[in-house]
Amino acid sequence: MKDYEHIYHESKEIIQEYVDQQGHNRCWYYPDLFRSLVKLFEVDASKEPALPPLEEFKEGCRRYQQEEFGEKISDVL
Repeated sequence: MKDYEHIYHESKEIIQEYVDQQGHNRCWYYPDLFRSLVKLFEVDASKEPALPPLEEFKEGCRRYQQEEFGEKISDVL
């Protein structure tokens, strides 16, 4: 039988670790966050993860930054 209290606390620690990330680590830690949760919940991947083409990836990073910083980033650029 699964120990759901343990899973809850472990999940909370994993998410807290992500929330505490700063700078580029916040973006780069994102895949580790889901790898840790997948392992904890014993989820089987139906397919291998794949990155989008480089330009699409860069655009995603730009959008992420815009969402995080809002108008502040456009003032700098």
